[in-house]
Amino acid sequence: MKFAKLAVIGAALTLAVGACGGATSGAPTAIKIAIELPLQGSEKAASDPIIKGIRLALKQAGGAAGGYTITIPDSAIFDDALASSGAHDPQTGANNMTKIVSDETYMAVIGPLNSSVAKAQIPISNASGLTQCSPANTNPDLTKGDPAKAIRTKPNNYVRVVTTDDIQGPAAALYIYSTLGKKSVYIIDDTETFGKGVADAFEKAFTGAGGKVVKHDGAPKTTQDYVSIMTAAKALNPESIYFGGVTATGGARILLAAAQVGLGDVPFVGPDGINDGSGATKDSYLNLAGAKAANSFSTLAGPGTFDGKAKFDADYKTEYGIDATGYAGQGFACAQIILDAIGRAGAAKPGSYAALKEEVRKATIDTSHTYKTIVGDVTFDANGDTSQLIVSIYSFDPAGADAKGDWKFDTQVDAAKK
Repeated sequence: MKFAKLAVIGAALTLAVGACGGATSGAPTAIKIAIELPLQGSEKAASDPIIKGIRLALKQAGGAAGGYTITIPDSAIFDDALASSGAHDPQTGANNMTKIVSDETYMAVIGPLNSSVAKAQIPISNASGLTQCSPANTNPDLTKGDPAKAIRTKPNNYVRVVTTDDIQGPAAALYIYSTLGKKSVYIIDDTETFGKGVADAFEKAFTGAGGKVVKHDGAPKTTQDYVSIMTAAKALNPESIYFGGVTATGGARILLAAAQVGLGDVPFVGPDGINDGSGATKDSYLNLAGAKAANSFSTLAGPGTFDGKAKFDADYKTEYGIDATGYAGQGFACAQIILDAIGRAGAAKPGSYAALKEEVRKATIDTSHTYKTIVGDVTFDANGDTSQLIVSIYSFDPAGADAKGDWKFDTQVDAAKK
């Protein structure tokens, strides 16, 4: 009797999930792309340009590829940030991915922003065979070595259009050591997958170049008092500071604490996690830091200049009335890659959404295919890593963004050319 009731309940739940997930039958005609990013707090400043880049790419493609109508409705944009902290949350990201894969009309998902969220999501998207393209994940363990193997049970479904932190961290280290001429550094990271990973890579490269790390601290994003930490750091007399993390996990708060204790004149360098908009962008690193950002530098794990940049910047401003910042171009590129894959997958004339989803996955990870993207030609290796091993470096421009401060592109280095 109990088993019979359970069977009835289970059948009802299956029907409910199918209805909520948008289950369909027959050959696909209309499909969707999901976006998964943090949409609250400081990280909204980094996510908004990506979303705008994605939507612009879809609009310019006419909202179609491979004979399919493609949409990104507002309900397809998922938020992995917690309202209580405004910061990304891996479990929320995992819950979002579970919802996404339950709807068979999604052919791909673009995101997430943070590597710790990706680590929680990839096992879910991989198990379902749903294509996932990240415009911002940089932690090497997501794709390389035993850590990557541990989060996949099926053939690869994940690609990213940014290079990894074993390239981003060293680029910043060599910039501080060689270009800025600073031979000692204090390192602080947020203890998270991305922050600690990029900080460790930075430290290895900085010491390898002959630099001295006076100390390397880890301070989780829940830290309330950075002043005492920076007071201790000042006593070590570092010539520079490197922060591993994002704005929401320490960023500007650490800089402000450093300035308060007398370290405001030394270069403060961070990864792409603090390159999240101008001083006019609410809750961005530069917005929160204000004038104290004068000696700040940041990196982006992708090209800061590319052949199509002038047109992209003009198109973006025409569409949205604001300048493209951060990883807007990488969001556009991820959308281009997915649209390209859908176009090639459609040639197989899949008879169901499940069959199309698998064709899209196989097309996306095809290592022999060259994608023509806004940021240049891209191929992916078997792990899903991009052929573009480029890191861009930015300095603070006080005159930018109507004198509210902005990131100014300085240079970029290409590890593939070394």
